[in-house]
Amino acid sequence: MVIEVQNDRIPFSKQYVALAILALNIIVYILQYLDPAGNMLLDGFAFTPAEFFAGKEWWTLFTSMFMHANPLHIIMNMWFFYVVADNCEYTMGHTWFLITYIFSGIVGTLLHGLTAFIISPFYDIPTLGASGAIYGLIAVYSILFPNITLQIVTRRIPYRIKARNFGIIYFLTEIMYGIASFTVISSNTAHFAHIGGFIAGALFAVVFKIVKRKGTSQK
Repeated sequence: MVIEVQNDRIPFSKQYVALAILALNIIVYILQYLDPAGNMLLDGFAFTPAEFFAGKEWWTLFTSMFMHANPLHIIMNMWFFYVVADNCEYTMGHTWFLITYIFSGIVGTLLHGLTAFIISPFYDIPTLGASGAIYGLIAVYSILFPNITLQIVTRRIPYRIKARNFGIIYFLTEIMYGIASFTVISSNTAHFAHIGGFIAGALFAVVFKIVKRKGTSQK
């Protein structure tokens, strides 16, 4: 769990796209929970690499990023989203923020699908979750707000860390887990979705900084 130490006075309640995304994730999870088939709407909405690369269910690239597997999954994802999304949308603007979120989620899902050719157990397993999109926002947050102090709440001793270091550590950790997953499937986590989302978000953040800098210099 992570929280911002400083009050940056950016109200989440006024970041309309972030609010809509948060609400949509919650609504979709409720619909999953109410699935009459008791299958959490996995069939036809979660991303399965085998189905996608067979030319079927292309829309799951989009739908899967608003789905979650269980209460802990959605709570953790939405908490990270809540922490970073307001700063990102406030700074990037509604349109850039939305494009970054969607693009990061799609890139993350695609990278997971491509690596599933090598990590064969993942090839036929449905994948779902907002993690790829949220890792994209974590990248944006750590690049645009590198000096914000975050507090990491652990089972042992809470500690503080700069957003820049937080992003680097989380990315490198996912790289290590991703490499390890080529040799042993230690969990059902789609680590390459996190990696792909982070890289996409980082690219958007860098482009945004360059465009903003040029716009400022022309004034």
